[in-house]
Amino acid sequence: MTQTVLMAGLFHETHTFLSQKTTLEDFKTGIWTEGEEMLRAARGNGSPMDGALSVADAAGWTVIPSIQMSAMPGGLVEAAALTYFENRFFADLAAHISEVDAIFLILHGAMVSDGCDDVEGRVLARIAEELGKAGRSIPVVAVLDLHANVSQAMVDCSTVLDAYRENPHRDARESAVRAAGTLDSLLKSPGDVHQVHRPTPYVLPPTGVGSAADPMRSVLARARAIETVDPEIIGINVMAGYAYADIADCGFSLNAATRGDPAKAEAYLDDLVGMLEAHLTDGYPKEETLDVVLGRVDALPPGSGPVLLVEAADNIGGGSPGDATDILGPLIASGRQGIVAAINDPEAVQACIKAGQGAEVQLDIGAKTDAFHGAPVPMRGTVRHLSDGAFDLENPKSHLASMRGTRIEMGPCAVIENRSAIILLTTHKTAPMDLGHVHSQGVRPENAAFVIVKAAVSHKAAYDPIARASFNVDSAGLCTSNLTRLPYKNLSGKRISIEGNMIG
Repeated sequence: MTQTVLMAGLFHETHTFLSQKTTLEDFKTGIWTEGEEMLRAARGNGSPMDGALSVADAAGWTVIPSIQMSAMPGGLVEAAALTYFENRFFADLAAHISEVDAIFLILHGAMVSDGCDDVEGRVLARIAEELGKAGRSIPVVAVLDLHANVSQAMVDCSTVLDAYRENPHRDARESAVRAAGTLDSLLKSPGDVHQVHRPTPYVLPPTGVGSAADPMRSVLARARAIETVDPEIIGINVMAGYAYADIADCGFSLNAATRGDPAKAEAYLDDLVGMLEAHLTDGYPKEETLDVVLGRVDALPPGSGPVLLVEAADNIGGGSPGDATDILGPLIASGRQGIVAAINDPEAVQACIKAGQGAEVQLDIGAKTDAFHGAPVPMRGTVRHLSDGAFDLENPKSHLASMRGTRIEMGPCAVIENRSAIILLTTHKTAPMDLGHVHSQGVRPENAAFVIVKAAVSHKAAYDPIARASFNVDSAGLCTSNLTRLPYKNLSGKRISIEGNMIG
């Protein structure tokens, strides 16, 4: 018998300390598709929705496409965006509630909007309410980002949550395939499923939750081992959390879905909390100032490839504006050469377009968003390249594909060059998760002496293989790894540093 599945997506990682809100227009410049267009746009684009649809096609589901909305990480989402999604999705649910056999959702898990700290919990709770009113009991399965801040409502109002397991998120599509496969098995073999959830008091910065390093490495390995030995466990999620959402559910959490005894699953989560705490120190990495890092660079033995100066405080994939200059300015002032950087600066791009390719320009670059990301850097250089900023990912499993698919639109772009640096200027901030970001604009970071990388962990798959060395630099910005610098108000009882700093 053909199964009918209602599918939708709502994806945003919300940085509540940023003053700029994420608007309807931001979603329109990301992913915004409805109805049949959602299917046409997603199939073959390497995204989680593409992965879910591959299972749907193989299983022969009748898919009812609703709406997919996704914007790059940024500030608080304006209420109008959530309202638009809810109006479309719940109209579709109402129209088809008697015929759907299941609901499948592509979510992030760390979305915050005006008036709602738990967007995903709100959506899932309303789904449960509408299904209850209609007397329907059907599975609701959602795939989540590894950085989700998971609430009890999200767990209580879904059948199975299934999260990415790698950071960088090379497995985003794979995770959606796994989650959709779980839904298919629930449709073919109905039965009781219990989800258990374990929040922890720990809020870890993004630089401390790469899956190739502890604590994530050890906790993830233990979770996979449990799944291997207990066939009743459907899956265990190790949720790194998203530290820049000042909400009560912020932080590291664990949850599990089982067809067996929920008390046994709870015991597994106890074990995993112990594993986290045994490696907790590694979750709060220390960063050094630029002066200290440059001293270490000068002491390196000869080698090939660039030195990465990782600017986690302006981590575009974490929501920051991508125009910080706290590393770029001092690095140029130090007299260093061979610098490559990307700065999101639409104003500077337009000045370059007006001047024309080959022209010499005098610009003030970056730091135009707010007062938290440095000061504009004066730069005289030649406009080396102009483009529309569109490119295809070189690695279709790039972390960036989890947000945007494999076709990326940076908006109009310019490259300027002088004796010190080559700077890519973009109109839409674009996280450095794939070398196509710069290669498409004629920039070769492989040949640089220094590459400034605005990321925390998500760059590693692309940039680590070409690098001579890599250093995380302590700099200004609202994605700082030193969480004690941020004015949290809603994290009562949470720990934000290895020294034991507690909030509330």
